[in-house]
Amino acid sequence: MFRKSPKLLSHLRSNSSYGFIARMASLAPGQRYDLVIFGATGYTGQYVVEEVARVAQKEEARKVPLTWAIAGRSANKLQDVLATARKETGLDLKDVGLILADVSNKESLNEMAAKSSVVVNCVGPYQMYGEQVVSACIDNGASHVDISGEPQFLEGMQLKYNEAAETAGVHIVGACGYDSIPADMGLVHMIKNFKGELNSAQMFVTTKGGNSKTPIHTGTMESAALAIANSSEIARIRRQLFPKPLPKPKHKVAKKGLLHKNEALNLWGVTFPTDEPVVYRTQRYRHDVLGQRPLQFQQFLGFRSVIPSIGLIFGMAYFSIICYFSWTRKLLIKFPEIMTAGTFRRAGADREALKDLTFTSTIVGQGWSETLLAGSDQHSEAPDSSITVKISGPDPGYGATSLMMVACAMTILREKQLCTGRGGVMTPGIAFADTSLIDRIVDQGMTVSVKQ
Repeated sequence: MFRKSPKLLSHLRSNSSYGFIARMASLAPGQRYDLVIFGATGYTGQYVVEEVARVAQKEEARKVPLTWAIAGRSANKLQDVLATARKETGLDLKDVGLILADVSNKESLNEMAAKSSVVVNCVGPYQMYGEQVVSACIDNGASHVDISGEPQFLEGMQLKYNEAAETAGVHIVGACGYDSIPADMGLVHMIKNFKGELNSAQMFVTTKGGNSKTPIHTGTMESAALAIANSSEIARIRRQLFPKPLPKPKHKVAKKGLLHKNEALNLWGVTFPTDEPVVYRTQRYRHDVLGQRPLQFQQFLGFRSVIPSIGLIFGMAYFSIICYFSWTRKLLIKFPEIMTAGTFRRAGADREALKDLTFTSTIVGQGWSETLLAGSDQHSEAPDSSITVKISGPDPGYGATSLMMVACAMTILREKQLCTGRGGVMTPGIAFADTSLIDRIVDQGMTVSVKQ
């Protein structure tokens, strides 16, 4: 599974034992860092490092110090990450540990995981590089969070490692960023606050500010390309995970077309079901394990005008076509700026261009004001009550994603006894249903509101 990396292994051994290159004196033998950010030198990893730095400062003020380290392949680049983080946060960061680790070297991953309570994994695409880290975490007793939106990886890890993670007592929780905290945890929050019983929900995501021409980092593009290319594999995995379909609801909500107008919100909605696979797994758990009514869920990108909606549809169609064929997909990976007319760029977006960008996920739920005794019972009448949950934050791709990812890691660290079960491979909506994750993301700068 792992290709040999003699150069890295020699470097690890020559610098120090267990792949650590600095600041090990603060850890006693057998002690673990609370958090280790793996892939800290990547584009998103830089944001995550800065977010952990801010959280650590808050924890220090609360008299509950946080020990943490950053991990990657290059000692020099790790130092550069800390230098940038100092500049962006104004914090000293002198006690941050540095770890050398590489996805291509199993020993380095094991050593990293053995010194981690929670690994915050920023190395994608996860379909290519994620399993090695998950396996190392389970083998060495570390919990794991990632920001994958790749169904094949997420569901494949549940199929392959759920039992092992439960036995090891570690929580492996994927989709802990913009994919899919607003959707999955938004629905959890909605269910808790709804006075009655929910039947369905629709989510519309809108953005405000920023530059419409701001490029997206190619890591996101590669993950999406692999998901499209391997859609048949996803279907196979899902059949193994869930051999029996969910019962058909009596009050089934018709699927919206590719483009529709929501008059109540005054938005044009473009079908964009990136969170639906994660939400489905959470709803399966609610039905299969808890005996509760699963929610029907649909997801859209919202626009005030029909023109950008149509433009997005054509853009998605083009992207799907070039990802479907292997030769065009190779061209996309090799020449992303040319193949996407600058929509995706290896350097990512300019930080200044993202500072004014915000997003809002508006989730509208429909249900009944009265609750039936059993989740399998059917209401005879149509839904008569509604609720709206809004979740807002900074730019969804990096600012909000890093914020939510760190909040998930901190929830496992500080509230592990409240996380579902003793361990397993889970969605956020399963793992964090009974925790204060929503309060954490609000404390870190996001807003969550409920109106019924």
